[in-house]
Amino acid sequence: MNNSGSINYIKYMTGLAQSNKGEVLQNQVDHETIMLIKKPIGVTSGIIPWNAPIFILMRKMIPALVTGCSIIVKPSGETPLGTFKIAELLQKTDIPAGLVQIISGPGSSIGNLLAKNQQINLISITGSTGAGKSVMEAAAANVKKVNLELGGKAPAIVTNKADIDKAVKYIVMARIKNSGQVCTCPERIYVQSEVYDEFVKKVTDTMSKIVTGDPTSPNTDMGPIINKKQLDSIEKKVQDAVAAGAKVLTGGHIIESEGNFYEPTVIVNVDDDSQIMKDEIFGPVLPIAKFATIDEAIDRANDSPYGLSSYVYTDDLKESMEFTNRLNIGEVYVNCEAEEALTGYHAGWRQSGLGGADGQHGFEEYLNTTVSYLRYE
Repeated sequence: MNNSGSINYIKYMTGLAQSNKGEVLQNQVDHETIMLIKKPIGVTSGIIPWNAPIFILMRKMIPALVTGCSIIVKPSGETPLGTFKIAELLQKTDIPAGLVQIISGPGSSIGNLLAKNQQINLISITGSTGAGKSVMEAAAANVKKVNLELGGKAPAIVTNKADIDKAVKYIVMARIKNSGQVCTCPERIYVQSEVYDEFVKKVTDTMSKIVTGDPTSPNTDMGPIINKKQLDSIEKKVQDAVAAGAKVLTGGHIIESEGNFYEPTVIVNVDDDSQIMKDEIFGPVLPIAKFATIDEAIDRANDSPYGLSSYVYTDDLKESMEFTNRLNIGEVYVNCEAEEALTGYHAGWRQSGLGGADGQHGFEEYLNTTVSYLRYE
């Protein structure tokens, strides 16, 4: 999400602060009223990733502040400067000094220190599943609340009742977003056999025309990968798949130029047990497999330790509801790209995380509940 999205997020969350309400509950005891009161959880901490450093900072900092909490922010070592700039701007506001604090350093040490600290009541991390597990383990010492948005391996399912051109458009749009370095990107594509050939031909043609280069240029469709380490990781996954019998239809190599660019890639003949279908690629690669029945597609999509996002392309309402109800995944994008709504709820299942962000439900992650029994006889 771009900077305008961050500004809209601030406006939305500050608006929710005006509707932060408790409840009065019915009671079976005469002359007694139950009041449910929402209170700020207290000191919080947010660990920010490199792939969307400003927006995710807003996603953690703004609901903390508007609910009455303080926050300690640890930016990614890859992209700390944006957070430091936000710190400069905060000093020009009426926000009290110390309400937002920033500490930089390695996640393995700083992140664990924050998670273990007894004065921090909530730690929120967006990052890898491994980092999330480490934070969760450290936080367990004090039984503090954790909010985890972790890795994903989003399936995209294209049925024989889909608008193929629309499916190609949105899958490619989502796959090359931020050069494929988004946890909600489609990471494994399942296409029903009747439309498999048509989809593969059209998606290959579209991916082959993607222009890579300077992301500030209006003629560029996709920018670089974050660093050489991530670039090499993408290359290894693709080459390992090829060595195991997969076929690259377009792309499949590092672009030999200045910068860390990888070719937009389509790869077929992939096995469900291969690394490229099991582990997060985090790059512009579309591995495609064929399925026969809806039940098969659902079973294969659910066969993953991750459960953050998914995509479904069908013009059949019954099919879309079948997928929505049976996919064990936090988000199902039907006939669209992944663009998390401010009013929605971004949350994963299983090893993709705990808790969530955005909307009223994300706002309430920063609140504790007290129930008061008022007897007046």
